Amino acid sequence: MVSGTVPGLVAQPVGGKSYLQHQLDRVLVAVHRANCVVVTTELAEDRSIVALCQDLGVPFYVGDRDDALHNCIRAAQRQGFRSVMILRSDSPLIDPALMVEVITKYLRGGEVNQYVSNRLKRTYPEGMEVEITRVELLSEAYLAANQWSDFRDPTRLLRRGDLSHCRRVDVVQAVDHSQWRFCLDTLADHQQLSTLLGLVQTHSLQELMTVAEAHGLLVQKSGTDGEPGGGPGLVKKRPPSIGR
Repeated sequence: MVSGTVPGLVAQPVGGKSYLQHQLDRVLVAVHRANCVVVTTELAEDRSIVALCQDLGVPFYVGDRDDALHNCIRAAQRQGFRSVMILRSDSPLIDPALMVEVITKYLRGGEVNQYVSNRLKRTYPEGMEVEITRVELLSEAYLAANQWSDFRDPTRLLRRGDLSHCRRVDVVQAVDHSQWRFCLDTLADHQQLSTLLGLVQTHSLQELMTVAEAHGLLVQKSGTDGEPGGGPGLVKKRPPSIGR
């Protein structure tokens, strides 16, 4: 979804593939291509993403650059999804096994109103965010949103607990790696991640951590990743209403 990535980096080729294709390769290990949709914006620099999706035969949705929440809802509605797994656009090294773990926990929960994520109690590196919830809950969050930050991050209200009937479920690992990051936001990140993509042999986070440590490529994260408690936002006029 929305990230602070330098324009054009997602389409940057590494080892003969764009970062987007590297991420899709990993996503398609966990989910079927028909159940995947790339959400992008109308900005000129994102036209290359649309072209890549067309070349790869992957569904895509083009929406408002400032309203990731609405884009996510409309993209899911267009595909006929009742639940959605949300991945960030700056996470080309996402681990498919983690996606499967979150999906399994969501399905075993058996509740209509639940949000399952590894963004609540953080134990995974930045760049490994996986979140699943129902489209209806996202629609409720949209109606409750009144800050720009609520629209730019599709699950902010769910993580914050604004929907009291939504059960929030943590996905955590035994070892805390939350101080590290594997995000594609800057040119320095590009240097780190492109090197790692040339070194790793599998899609696993365990191997990624081992290789990064062995080659001095572990980078500490900074900031709050927009987590709850990060400070008040400016109340703005609501973006256009949802329509099917």
